[in-house]
Amino acid sequence: MSEITGSDIERARAELPPYIRRTPLLRSEELSAALGHPIWLKCENLQITGSYKARAAFTLLHRLGEDARRHGVALTSSGNFATAFAYMGRRLGVPTVLVMMRKTSPFKAEQVARLGGEIVWCEDRFEARFETLRRLEAERGLIAINHLEDPTVVIGHGTIGLEILEQLPEVPTVLVPISTGGLIAGIALAVKERHPQASVIGVQPEGSKATYLSFKAGAIVSIPETRTICDALTATRPGTLMFSLIQRYVDDIVLVADEAVAEAVAWLAREEKLVVEPSGAVGIAALRSGQVTPHGPTVALLSGGNIAPAHLAEILTSKT
Repeated sequence: MSEITGSDIERARAELPPYIRRTPLLRSEELSAALGHPIWLKCENLQITGSYKARAAFTLLHRLGEDARRHGVALTSSGNFATAFAYMGRRLGVPTVLVMMRKTSPFKAEQVARLGGEIVWCEDRFEARFETLRRLEAERGLIAINHLEDPTVVIGHGTIGLEILEQLPEVPTVLVPISTGGLIAGIALAVKERHPQASVIGVQPEGSKATYLSFKAGAIVSIPETRTICDALTATRPGTLMFSLIQRYVDDIVLVADEAVAEAVAWLAREEKLVVEPSGAVGIAALRSGQVTPHGPTVALLSGGNIAPAHLAEILTSKT
């Protein structure tokens, strides 16, 4: 595919089926009052399958069409993409195989299996996911999707950016969680092409900061391992395609401590009545801990809500 444009994202948005939700944009009255500017929550935790990944999963499988149904499709994921992929595969009649590390949250793995996705386990190493994916492609003839470098992933994720602009007429600052970089790349492209004066800021946990280091260095940096409660933000490097778009469209990337993330999860549940997993709460953590100071209307993307009930209860008990 040639360079991705806003028109590509608009076309993908038009293709989305009715079961992909137009998720609400909710104003947080407490944060707005505390920070002196309107703070909005983009609730992709309420998306079908519990995360924003449903959009890109549909776009990928829909566009592969008959080839996908014939050969089956393989993807590697830390959980949320796998869940969305299995769900969309079942909807579209596409066999799906999901490569997951053995340390994957059992809660997320159970969701994948329940939705009919075949799980292939690999060792607990980020690169092992892609090594296993390539092996499956060679041995079983599956269509392997490298979500680090696939432009369709960026296009699918970018539909969130279009929705935010439709829901919020003011030019916003948007806070976006980062792992491999595809989510923020798509949102930033969609937002900046319509409103170049808008600001897009990425947020990573301190224990998983490969894209932050890359952004500051101006070149891709890999880290040996990640240590964070944000189990969906564990990439040890950004994708090359994703990073090129981040360099072009993203204004800044900040880091948050796991302690601030846990407090954000508890605050969202207690004050906003929203179930959000740690990875989806990093934007709120950045606002509440002062890592981001708003200067106007600000949107924090709540990217997912797939947290085991026992884990949520533990956080709520410790942070109440």
